[in-house]
Amino acid sequence: MNKVVMIAGAGDAVGIRLVKDFLKKEYTVAAALLEGQDAQLPEEVYSVVINPLCQQSATDAAKAVEDKFGAVDLLVVNMDNCTERDEKTILDEPDYDAMKLAYEYNSLGPLRTIEAFLPLLEKGGGKRICAVTSVDSSNNMTRDMRDFPGHVSKAPLNMAMNQLFNGLRPEGYTFRMYCKDPTAGPDKAGEFAVEYFTRNRSNEPESYKHSDENRLVLRDWMGIEIPW
Repeated sequence: MNKVVMIAGAGDAVGIRLVKDFLKKEYTVAAALLEGQDAQLPEEVYSVVINPLCQQSATDAAKAVEDKFGAVDLLVVNMDNCTERDEKTILDEPDYDAMKLAYEYNSLGPLRTIEAFLPLLEKGGGKRICAVTSVDSSNNMTRDMRDFPGHVSKAPLNMAMNQLFNGLRPEGYTFRMYCKDPTAGPDKAGEFAVEYFTRNRSNEPESYKHSDENRLVLRDWMGIEIPW
């Protein structure tokens, strides 16, 4: 029986690439379009809709997927409402409403989804949680002052994933965090993400302690580790 992947946020360029690449790997794909997305998904994909701002929406989506498949092996959260870069800087007039909305969407949206789907992951055999983020979430890699809503909303997701890792790794869960290429066109968006999400890195040259299975790692589209 094929493994089941749930992709929450399948309607942008990265999400569409994730769907196609998981199908190529012969996964059974369930995918959530985020409210407002209107992408056309392949016929073999079971689709639902999630509003990242609403816990009940995530709960309803999880119930629908559970009714269809019973369990999920791998969960991917791909949520980003800051797709258009804000050229204002932190020294300009701050848009606090935009910051709050971005935080609700980009950090709490994935958490709401993970909470809703965790019971399905418990029933599955994969127990892997993956997040799509961007280099803008890294404190060390940020070199400018622009697009503050994007920066301030994505950094907390790193901490949330770290807290989830601390609590769930002892229960057998593994985690992946993938930084998308902000300059990639539609044909390159999400490149190598599925390869990273599905790869078992426990037997690679790093020591057991420092493998990607036993620590939370932020990697970009080339597989390069990004500092937090």
